[in-house]
Amino acid sequence: MAKTEKLFGKVVIIIFLVMLVLGFVVPAILNNSSSEPGVEPRICTTDADCYLFCDDKPVNVICLQNLCLVNSCEEKSYYDYNQNPISFTVNIENVTLEERNNERDVFVKFKGDEVQSFSPKLPLYYILEKANIILDTQCLTFDKKQYCSSDLLMAVNGTTSTAFGNYIPQQGDVIAIDY
Repeated sequence: MAKTEKLFGKVVIIIFLVMLVLGFVVPAILNNSSSEPGVEPRICTTDADCYLFCDDKPVNVICLQNLCLVNSCEEKSYYDYNQNPISFTVNIENVTLEERNNERDVFVKFKGDEVQSFSPKLPLYYILEKANIILDTQCLTFDKKQYCSSDLLMAVNGTTSTAFGNYIPQQGDVIAIDY
């Protein structure tokens, strides 16, 4: 009986080793594709740094979080450029958005408290990022100062909203952010 226990133990160890080897070898074989490597992400500070030329035509590409969202003509963008912007108002206490306008950003323009977004799907977080303002559910950050409190409030058209940076502005919206 001792021989059968030893033999059984050896068989279990061999099966375990075979499964271990297969667990590493099979995925490596399946993931070894012969396709070209992906395009390197491009670093940017404004939308103008991200232009592409596809079929000899310039294509506007948005710069988000210091990276170009699209890096080759084969990639598709979720935030397409639209010639007709949506316009809405953003009021943030002690902040003048127009002073934060960068002419090299083509997807978002600030004129007074009016914002023009040339991509209708762009959430408020990315729009305010163009003005060097960070808005999340707990903090408002600008000018190297962070305002965090339970008193951070956002109202859209007079109605309190908890969407904060995830809110996708619509034509004619009036957004007020208090901290």
